[in-house]
Amino acid sequence: MIRPDLNNSNNDKCQICKDLLASLHQFVDILNEAEKHINSWLTVDEVANELKISKSIVYRLIRNKEIEAVNVTPKNDGFARKSHYRIQRKSLDNYLNQRKVNPLPDKITPHRQLRNLLKVKNHLGL
Repeated sequence: MIRPDLNNSNNDKCQICKDLLASLHQFVDILNEAEKHINSWLTVDEVANELKISKSIVYRLIRNKEIEAVNVTPKNDGFARKSHYRIQRKSLDNYLNQRKVNPLPDKITPHRQLRNLLKVKNHLGL
């Protein structure tokens, strides 16, 4: 354990704190980088939970090639028993970026057919 010498000047103590803080920042950077690699591959269940949709919708997105996925199940005699897909975080982010929509304007103009329906008179001609 490093113990600061109380006889040293305040400048030395500050340097110890600066070194400790720099080491702490490096440690946090290493942890963040490791976490990126751990979470870079997602299961269908994880994607479904994150997007709050069913797994069947995620499978449909994979089947329709809207989200890139890798089937990690080996094929036996040319037939895969059950698919086990993994989706890269980057592929999911790309899909979500493509699906972004602009927010609705403050003033919504009525649809043309709706305006025509409002002009229709009832059976009494009112």
